[in-house]
Amino acid sequence: MDLAVKKIELINWLTTQDETMIKKVDALRRSSIESAYRIRMGENLESKLTRSEADKKRGKTHSQEDVENYFKSKWDR
Repeated sequence: MDLAVKKIELINWLTTQDETMIKKVDALRRSSIESAYRIRMGENLESKLTRSEADKKRGKTHSQEDVENYFKSKWDR
C-alpha cells in the first residue's frame, strides 16, 4: 500500500472519531512539530529563546522606535 492511500485511509478514519481521539491526534501532531523545531534549532538557540522570554517577562525590552533611534544616532556621527 502506498503512502497516498494510507493518508486517505487515515483521513477517512479521523472523520469517524470523537473529540477525545481528535485531541490525542492533534497533541501527537503538535509534539512532533515541537520536536522537529528543537532538533533544527539546536541547544544554543533554544537557550537564547528561553532567556529572551525571561527578559520579556521582566520588562527588559526596547521598542522598535528606540532601537531605530539608537542606530540612527550611530550613523549620524
